[in-house]
Amino acid sequence: MSGAIYICCRVFNIKIVKMVSIYYSKMNSSFHHFSANATFVGPPPTFHQILAIVLMSIKIILNSIGLLLNCLLLWLIISNYQKLHKTFSILLTYTLINDCLISVTLLLTIKRIVQCHETLAMVFFGPCTFVSTSFCHVLDAVHLHALQNWILSQILLIGFRTAMLSSAQSFISMKRTITFCMLAWLPGLISLGLHVTYRFSRPRLLELIHRCYSEDFSYSYISGYESFYNSPIPFTIAMLLLPNIPHYFLAYCFRHKQNNDLKRTTMSMTTLRMHSTLRKVSTMKAFLPLFLLADVLIYFFCQLELLPPQFIEYFLGTISSSINILNPVIAMCCFRPYRKMFKEYYRLIISKLSAHPKVMFSEGSSDEVVNL
Repeated sequence: MSGAIYICCRVFNIKIVKMVSIYYSKMNSSFHHFSANATFVGPPPTFHQILAIVLMSIKIILNSIGLLLNCLLLWLIISNYQKLHKTFSILLTYTLINDCLISVTLLLTIKRIVQCHETLAMVFFGPCTFVSTSFCHVLDAVHLHALQNWILSQILLIGFRTAMLSSAQSFISMKRTITFCMLAWLPGLISLGLHVTYRFSRPRLLELIHRCYSEDFSYSYISGYESFYNSPIPFTIAMLLLPNIPHYFLAYCFRHKQNNDLKRTTMSMTTLRMHSTLRKVSTMKAFLPLFLLADVLIYFFCQLELLPPQFIEYFLGTISSSINILNPVIAMCCFRPYRKMFKEYYRLIISKLSAHPKVMFSEGSSDEVVNL
């Protein structure tokens, strides 16, 4: 296991360097065609180039680290499934799979988003360009699909925590949990189908983009949507915004239920610690959708021309990239079973790397696992 993790770290490090260098070289050739007579007059091209490369590098690094952490937590859950709370592990696995999809699709596409009035185009620089533009377009649709599933997975998690503190606890079962997860995929599948089957005219798209940019995009791997109003984008925005309403309603119900339980019931120290952990986790998890909401609002305000299009071009996706790191970190730091497993494997890896195999650890008993 330690050797596998070491190899993964080396591979991720190499991939990050390669992706940044590929993106830099392609962006350099892109900005070579940039003209100062573009409609959107701003800082000199050098500043644009540096800003684009820095922010894209941040996105690549954040998503690479997030992918590694999510894969690690997935491996911990699968290898220790019998010791963990089955239902919660299924829900967490569902969330982690979405996180991995978000990271993988972003790392494979590495896109620059170009907006001109109601037209939106994606210029791809990632490894998907070695296949085709259509492949990049499909991966981008999967990325949006995973983002929608992610917010729905947060609703399932907060709903599970609320049910654990109420009389509905007996309703929770593995079969029902899997059913809820499958149902949560359906809205995202509708959006995925709409984006994949969307057809655009490349010459027409380039013509619309050239109304605002004098760059030559004819050589680029480019796809997009000719009109905001005649595309799946409004449905996607609705699917990213509307689930926040039940999410925060359930978060309020959970906090209200927990406060009432703490006031009127006498409980053991173990139960009190569980309530404290749930309160901490629910508070941190409640802030995660705000990162995604910030990206959606940036696009929405740019579409209404309340913000300059450079906000979409440079900042869209950078804020929400933090989610892929925070989600597994919260699980590994706050839940004792995952924290305990992570510490054990961390000590094992350190002992292997330091060439002292005799420095080992004693495994704890599985009955210490707190069912969250």
